[in-house]
Amino acid sequence: MKLEFEQWRDNKQVCEATEGFSAVAERYLSVRDSSETNDRIAARKLWKELSSLYWTVVFALVDAKTSPLPDELVFDEQERLFLDFGVVDQELTPFHPDLPSAINSRAPAGLFQYYSFSDHIAEGYSMVMGKPVTPPRSGYSINQKLSVMSKQLYELKAETLNVLPDILSKGGIYPSEADTILDDFFRCLRSHTEVQMRTRKFREADEKERQNMSIENRAFSEAEKRILGALRAGAMEEEVDEEQQEDGDEYREPKLTEEETKAVEKLIADNRTLSRNMVYVEQELIKWNRQITKKAKDLEAEAPSFRRRELRNMLETKREYVTLTAKSARLDDSQLCQSDKPPLSIDKAAEIIEEMVALDPDMLMVARVRMYGIPRVILVPGQGFGTYDWNDHTLLIPAFPTYSAEKAVAYALATFRWDSDEDRVLKNSYELIKENRNKSILDLNSSFCKDYFLWMTKEKKGYRILPRATHKVFVQMFASRQE
Repeated sequence: MKLEFEQWRDNKQVCEATEGFSAVAERYLSVRDSSETNDRIAARKLWKELSSLYWTVVFALVDAKTSPLPDELVFDEQERLFLDFGVVDQELTPFHPDLPSAINSRAPAGLFQYYSFSDHIAEGYSMVMGKPVTPPRSGYSINQKLSVMSKQLYELKAETLNVLPDILSKGGIYPSEADTILDDFFRCLRSHTEVQMRTRKFREADEKERQNMSIENRAFSEAEKRILGALRAGAMEEEVDEEQQEDGDEYREPKLTEEETKAVEKLIADNRTLSRNMVYVEQELIKWNRQITKKAKDLEAEAPSFRRRELRNMLETKREYVTLTAKSARLDDSQLCQSDKPPLSIDKAAEIIEEMVALDPDMLMVARVRMYGIPRVILVPGQGFGTYDWNDHTLLIPAFPTYSAEKAVAYALATFRWDSDEDRVLKNSYELIKENRNKSILDLNSSFCKDYFLWMTKEKKGYRILPRATHKVFVQMFASRQE
């Protein structure tokens, strides 16, 4: 078995790192399948050494690629397989057929910024070197995301306008009145969103502007109320002529089918959600530009060699948090691929995260989000459950989740919820549950993650799984409120 990166054959540092890795890998493979006790002990030690050498190779590879001070850090497919999934070759690490598609998957334009591990490294390089920050290969830049969302909102408006006039008519609203309702709904949607989210734009507006936004907020709410009222009226059964009655029984028929009603309710909700997401993303853009400017200012007087060391330090710190995904599941914390199951692709991870956050929207209102923005999401090599990196405000999701991708994501969000609960609204309530009394902080945290997973994947969908006392506390903790 030999680890080798084609384009770095002449680089001494990379060659030394990969040759050292290959030598240990050969020794490991020679005893891996042995049933002898001494060989099994040796295999465990060699695997642990290989796991450490993964990072040695990562640092050597990054040093080699950044040495020429390129404008942008770009990794080829072989490098990304190693960095993002810990894949070497089929002899040492499993190679699932889905890996090529997973490595090229792309997250949709949503609330969060999504990165592969190699994307995260490339972005870190751009920031410390003062280079233009390029979009992650696995997703969009914030500006690109806003452009996509703006187009989506325009298309959603057209779809809604194509459906609603007929629906309102069936609900007993005349066309001239429907035009006013629809105009208020779309014209005032943005102001309604700003007021409900109590954004800085609303809070810091002058008195006249605040008054106008408040008026538009009420106009939107009234328009939405009228639309939903028309839906209810159209869904009610109505009498028909006597000729259509059967056997003397009164026969009633609704103007709107259940499918039509649900479709319109979804359109209304989608308009609100997309408008809210756009406001969040616009706020993210301000915070992100501020972060880039601060990093550039902090390092503006430093030489390139110092800046490259800064990137190395960032990766060293990230290494400690990446291993927590496996440690939280009490598994081997190696970043080398150990699973023959399909990896979690970034688009699938994004789908699960966006769905779960919609079930717990108050998490985006905590003080830490208001200060630092919505945490970024990084798909990292390794196995286990997701976690939250307090150091740089990121959610870390393992490429090979243990049990299920939903559990990995739920644990990441639960850890964020727990760690960002600075006013102890959640902790004080949760530790009062009888079963949780006298538990250590770590045990409480672990228990909360387990219960939060069940809350998000079962209880929020109508299944009673949690014990009665725990269920009651979760209902209280996650009641809709302003944090």
